[in-house]
Amino acid sequence: MNDKTLRVAVGRGDWHEEFAAALDARIRQGANIEYDTVDIDAHDWQARIVPYDLVIWRGRWTFMGPSMSTHYKEKIYFLEQILGKVVMPGYASVWHFESKVAQSYLFEAMEVPTPRTVATTDYDDGQRCLAETSLPIVTKLSHGASSANVRLVASRAAAERWLDSVLFTQAWRHHVGFHRGHISQVATALHHGWFWRKVWQKLVGGEYHGVAYWQEFLADNPADLRVTVIGDSHAICFWRRNRSDDFRASGSGLLDYETAVPTQVIEYCIGLNRALGFDSMAYDVLFRGDEFVIVEISFGYVDKAVFDAPGHYVCRDDGRLRYEAGHLMPQDLWVDWALRKAEAARHVGLVSGIEGVSE
Repeated sequence: MNDKTLRVAVGRGDWHEEFAAALDARIRQGANIEYDTVDIDAHDWQARIVPYDLVIWRGRWTFMGPSMSTHYKEKIYFLEQILGKVVMPGYASVWHFESKVAQSYLFEAMEVPTPRTVATTDYDDGQRCLAETSLPIVTKLSHGASSANVRLVASRAAAERWLDSVLFTQAWRHHVGFHRGHISQVATALHHGWFWRKVWQKLVGGEYHGVAYWQEFLADNPADLRVTVIGDSHAICFWRRNRSDDFRASGSGLLDYETAVPTQVIEYCIGLNRALGFDSMAYDVLFRGDEFVIVEISFGYVDKAVFDAPGHYVCRDDGRLRYEAGHLMPQDLWVDWALRKAEAARHVGLVSGIEGVSE
């Protein structure tokens, strides 16, 4: 290894074998790269990662719930911001993962077109917002994929019960304020669904505070559009048809690669990747009449669904889209983009560099 060899750590987990295969192909093409597979989940991961310039790590997607995603995001931040590694995906791509609430902050700040959205941790604020909201609404937990924890709530009474169940600790305190004496407080609360959630929370020592998150329901969408953007130029698109007698499409497995995709949506999503520094992002898109809205985003997705697309779009230097036929493994695009990031970092003196990698 010479001082211009790029040292790459491939994090053990989902896709690490595919990343290794892509790196092997680049080495055969002449790229000056050496790589190892590294267990970044191990207790001594900091010591293991020291020799490397570039880290490519998707994590263990199968087990990536709210708790594990927090650990993953913390390590991505530490790798990038404290250890100074080039990381794929970087913190800009992952900090809002498994948090629709965090995504709502980003969408509002960047004026991204979205369904009307409320995210609140305050019970009184939630009641005021709910009173001003047209029904039905789509309620969601902040985490979850494949339509998990997503419900359509059509009646005002059901919406109020849902709000009480999510912010049950504050609902209890609100209730206590109207009743004197512990016996009276408990007796008058027994018929409320949130009371039993409060009892369960006390028994198991769970979280005290929740978050109420809902979006407007957009009717007349028999499918949503998935636009997966990798790097600053490549986009793979397909439609996901709703389940039978259901408004939800995510996780249905009913994929449509034939129906045309509006080019303005593709251009917009690629533009967001560029503006927000996303390395890899899947955008879930719905429509309000002729206008598109982005419902949520995720840096992770199923590789087979991307690979099965018969072609992809490339944004040229002049900003125009070019369609190219042929299947692509997303891991190949991840590796190509990661190497571009590493080369860009070399030009500003952050890593030792790499030779033989084309743009």
